[in-house]
Amino acid sequence: MRTTALAALVGLCLTAAALSAPSSRATFRGTNGLLVYRAQAGSRMQLFTVRPDGSRQHQVTHFTNSDAGWPAWSPDGTRIAFERDFANHAAIYTMSASGSDLHSLTPRGLNGEPSWSPNGRQITFGRYIPGEEASIWFVRADGGGLRPITTNRLPKNDGCGGCAGQGSSVFSPDGKHIAFTWIKGEHSGAIYTVGVNGKGLHRVTPFTHGVADKIGWSPDGTEIAFSSPEFGRAGRSANAIHTNGTGLRRLTHENGGTTTTVSTRGHRTANESPSPATATAPTRST
Repeated sequence: MRTTALAALVGLCLTAAALSAPSSRATFRGTNGLLVYRAQAGSRMQLFTVRPDGSRQHQVTHFTNSDAGWPAWSPDGTRIAFERDFANHAAIYTMSASGSDLHSLTPRGLNGEPSWSPNGRQITFGRYIPGEEASIWFVRADGGGLRPITTNRLPKNDGCGGCAGQGSSVFSPDGKHIAFTWIKGEHSGAIYTVGVNGKGLHRVTPFTHGVADKIGWSPDGTEIAFSSPEFGRAGRSANAIHTNGTGLRRLTHENGGTTTTVSTRGHRTANESPSPATATAPTRST
């Protein structure tokens, strides 16, 4: 599998586990809607859509000079945001569900892991500026309003001190907060929340718990589900915790599972297998 430009160039700022996903990584247009996922096509990673039953697979990107990854459906299921990785930079793009109407939203640099706001008007993503830590940024879906949400340094008394960077950001259901992972090392990271205005930074999980590479809010915004490594065992586990940092519990013990998605109907999770041939999860009608 090709290493994404963002993962390769940011290396010390975000772990490969947090930045890149297996070829089966999928997001869901929602019950009986299309899934979008990335897979190898020739020498490049491309995006595909497919029905939940595996029928009508359709390739929606055909890039010859870059790789596509980290796809995310807009809330209304009409557009896909994704990370496009070139040889020396990475950008956030959006396109229609068919692959047409392609737009770049970010300036030249290292940008990745897009996530839509609940109203579909904004996108949050990770951005790396050489010489600084990676941080969480915000842009409108039309490409305007680009601004940082987080600073790129944590107070040393917060248990970080030498943190490498941030990623895996996702909006809360009410669109007022963002959860993200702050990476300290290869196996060390913590989940934080912050207001969309950059205020109210709060650490949710301890750095000793491990790197969370996929985050999802519960529908009522009171809990966060995430995947993390199970030390001493193969694979990853799905976990949940209250946003105030209490009630941490493990939901699954999966060999090879890599990402976690929270059902819109409650505390249900879907784990992805690294197999490029499979991708399953709850969806909704469109």
